[in-house]
Amino acid sequence: MCCLFGFYNYSGEPIKNISALTNSLARQAIARGTDAAGIAYNHNGKLLIHKESRSAALIDFKHPDNIVSMLGHTRHSTQGSHKRNHNNHPFSGRCQNRGFALAHNGVLINDRELQKKYKLPKSKIETDSYVAVQLIEKKNVLSAESIKYMAEQVEGSFSFSILDSKDTLWLIKGDSPLSIIHLPDYKLYVYASTDEILYKSLVDTKLFDAIKKGRFEELVIKDGEIISILPNGKINRSEFEYDIYGYSGRFNWWEYGITSKKERTAYIDDLKSVAVYHGYTANDIDNLLSSGFTVEEIEEYIYCCE
Repeated sequence: MCCLFGFYNYSGEPIKNISALTNSLARQAIARGTDAAGIAYNHNGKLLIHKESRSAALIDFKHPDNIVSMLGHTRHSTQGSHKRNHNNHPFSGRCQNRGFALAHNGVLINDRELQKKYKLPKSKIETDSYVAVQLIEKKNVLSAESIKYMAEQVEGSFSFSILDSKDTLWLIKGDSPLSIIHLPDYKLYVYASTDEILYKSLVDTKLFDAIKKGRFEELVIKDGEIISILPNGKINRSEFEYDIYGYSGRFNWWEYGITSKKERTAYIDDLKSVAVYHGYTANDIDNLLSSGFTVEEIEEYIYCCE
């Protein structure tokens, strides 16, 4: 379980002290990951990444007010130690036409298979998420088509965020949660992995006045959908075939060698995020576990007894 968060300012004007929003988002995102945190943004023609092997509670993220977009991530580590900062998000990538930063929420279970199948370059990065960067780089172009290719190759639970060096923000939704709002008064989009994190992040900012007045819109993103936001505020949508993996929202931990307590806990967290889409809350899952149901029994119940 990790958290994606960020914003997109298409007003063409700086927003004073916008880094306060970045830090508010990061600190609320701790609820889904305390091991590491990082952000990416463009400034003076360079794509910059700032990430650290510690909780966002201990980091003061700083960036200029005039940036267009910020992409952020807090990490709950499973594969690849968070103590090695290269394993943490966002990851950097490079295609012929631009550089990019990528962050992932979820667990991918076929990363090693894909690296072997496509003879992807060896890397010191151990995180399962990094294969998404490699698949896009394999196409040597960052576009809706190459992102679609990546999303149709990976298996597991996921949502991705990608910021390129030309200030296009891509949001890609599998089954992991993702919430986006639009504040027209500020010409600003803000997103996070859950509604709770998103709205709590805004409470202590001046942006919350617009929320209280109802001057905002929820931007719906469906499973299997890719949204891109351009510097002029234009939204483009495309889709990918989400069901072709044979995943279909199911991730049986016992079939993929997840045996440690930490890995099992991460699986339960992901199961909770998926369960929401089947009408079950995180408390429902906890209650079933405390009543003696096994994880596999709960998963069977969710998917087979709707």
